[in-house]
Amino acid sequence: MAADAKMKPVVRVVIVEDHVLFREMVTTVVNGIEGLRVVGWACNESEAITLCWRERPDLIVLDLILPENHGVATLDRLTTICRSARVLVFSGNLTPGLIRQVLAAGPHSLIGKGATLDEFRRALQAVAAGRTYFSPEIAADIRSMVAAPGVAPPGGGLPLSPREESVLAGLAKGLNSREIAGQLGLSPHTVANHRSRLMRKLGLHRVAQLSLYAASRGLLDLPASGPRTLASGR
Repeated sequence: MAADAKMKPVVRVVIVEDHVLFREMVTTVVNGIEGLRVVGWACNESEAITLCWRERPDLIVLDLILPENHGVATLDRLTTICRSARVLVFSGNLTPGLIRQVLAAGPHSLIGKGATLDEFRRALQAVAAGRTYFSPEIAADIRSMVAAPGVAPPGGGLPLSPREESVLAGLAKGLNSREIAGQLGLSPHTVANHRSRLMRKLGLHRVAQLSLYAASRGLLDLPASGPRTLASGR
């Protein structure tokens, strides 16, 4: 009984994917990770909304291209329904413009369907643990976005104090106030106050916006591009 009390709660996962092959592959990968369990899957937006209302998942794996609706709109609706759920978005044919739209909707991870299975597992584990994850090709596009001449990052160019930058870096990585407090040697209450002031100051509200802003200031480590395997177009 004591051992059971110490067990970590299972992360309940919903998969939204209309292709049977990808859905079965994702289900196998998720269920193969300790502490994660698929509780249902949906093929389109209406099924996904019904499923998320019923299951209240901790993590949603969402294919961006679905029948009936564009995935960005679906992402907005699902994050409204399940505000506490973390979302991993994956898709092929991601253009910089589409990536910007997706990031503005606030997923915790964005990877292409050209990712390896190992990378997909890393993304799932990162998101389940409360962190953010961007695949190397997405990270390269983020770098291009924040480096483009004349393109202002979200939040503008307001100056930040060293402490605000430290808190921002932690938030952009998906850390909560207690975790940031442990890293910085502060109380969670102090970090929460910094966080509130920072969000008001920058006018940012979503994790992805924080990530873009942190990247523009060199505060977020983004993976370098590397060779790809197991590529699949969609």
